[in-house]
Amino acid sequence: MGFKSGTGDSSGTRRHRGSMNVSGSVRGHELFLIHGASNFNTAAQKFLPMGYNDTEATAAGYQNRFVAPSRGRWIKSYVRSSVAGDTCDLKFYKAIDATANPATLMETVQVECAAASTTYEFSSTGSSGVIHFQEGDAIAWRFDPETQPDLTNFTHVIELYTRVDIP
Repeated sequence: MGFKSGTGDSSGTRRHRGSMNVSGSVRGHELFLIHGASNFNTAAQKFLPMGYNDTEATAAGYQNRFVAPSRGRWIKSYVRSSVAGDTCDLKFYKAIDATANPATLMETVQVECAAASTTYEFSSTGSSGVIHFQEGDAIAWRFDPETQPDLTNFTHVIELYTRVDIP
């Protein structure tokens, strides 16, 4: 059950004024960030490493995937590289059951990364009701730059649905 103050549609919510004490946990839609970096020394598409292991790869192996702690969706990613990548595709994948590595393409977003040392946002086109992955799914991102971007930092923003009754 959510709490909302102010005006607007309050269906399914409770109005609350003042302080609130909680015993246990408050759950709902929760943003989760995945950070990483890589020396992306190629113009070929590669899966981004999860964390800072500096290993991008052509296949989404164990160093290039993340296990989702709950169901949710990809919101957006920020990418910043030391060299302009020009036209870049960021592809979001997941592994289906009995598949070791993420190979099912869920979405592709294209951004023109025309300047070096500039942060670019790759926003998912899925609406808030889209579920990209389930709890326990392995997910990964594949970066496909037009030109070699070199030293690359990225942050993926995913939304986790941590309540059972959220569609």
